[in-house]
Amino acid sequence: MGPFWRVLLQRNAVLPAADAEPSVCAVPLNLRAFVDTADPYGCGAQGFKVGGTPSWAQGPAHFRCACGADPVHVCQMPESMEFAVLPGQPVQPDGVDVGTYLLFLGNEVYFLACPDHCDPATVRPVNQN
Repeated sequence: MGPFWRVLLQRNAVLPAADAEPSVCAVPLNLRAFVDTADPYGCGAQGFKVGGTPSWAQGPAHFRCACGADPVHVCQMPESMEFAVLPGQPVQPDGVDVGTYLLFLGNEVYFLACPDHCDPATVRPVNQN
């Protein structure tokens, strides 16, 4: 498990947006500690998680930051994770439920980032299905 929290400490950090997201309902993020043990293929537990070992749906993705560092796993979002929408929003085409949206086309998404936090833009989403 890498030091996932280091990528959150950006030198040029900005404040959160003043306006709320207009379509998707905000929900509290409750984190709890767990031991993420990799299986024989090097994959961790499935589900939404911060830190730990990615569960790689299609095998590990390898990238290198422009600064030369190997990115670390920050978090992952499981496939078909539904987000409740606010009343009055249009129905998502090809969605699974009228009252929810799927992000990233319902794919499993892993967020990798430069551990040297050379630039905030070095967070890389990796989609797999």
